[in-house]
Amino acid sequence: MVAYWPEVIKQRGEVTHQVGHIMDITATCLDIAGVEYPSGFQGRDVLPLEGKSLLPILQGREREGHDVLCWNLHGNRAVRMGNWKLVALKGKPWELYDLKTDRTETNDLAEEQPDRVRRMAAAYQAWAERCGVGTEGRP
Repeated sequence: MVAYWPEVIKQRGEVTHQVGHIMDITATCLDIAGVEYPSGFQGRDVLPLEGKSLLPILQGREREGHDVLCWNLHGNRAVRMGNWKLVALKGKPWELYDLKTDRTETNDLAEEQPDRVRRMAAAYQAWAERCGVGTEGRP
């Protein structure tokens, strides 16, 4: 993400290695506006906000990151925990990558680390159930 907000962002041309996710944009906008995330809308319950504000990062500070990040797009799924990323194309088995040593995700470690794959896949499944994500990536 590239951001420009001279009144707030004082570190110019710098890169942060703090992990963010698209779901953090909503949390950031709400934080900046000073608005609470709603628990309901038009008489319906709303899923809890999963994102975390990027405002501390924009202000040049550290923020508490995500323990687990999960996403699904058209049945393609992924989970990230720290430097580890578990990914699978729709209908394909999980692949595991250590992003610290393999940023381009070319060395699949799934067979070498089946326990990590199981733990991360369980985290993904818990997220998918909590958010109503079906096998096709739709609620």
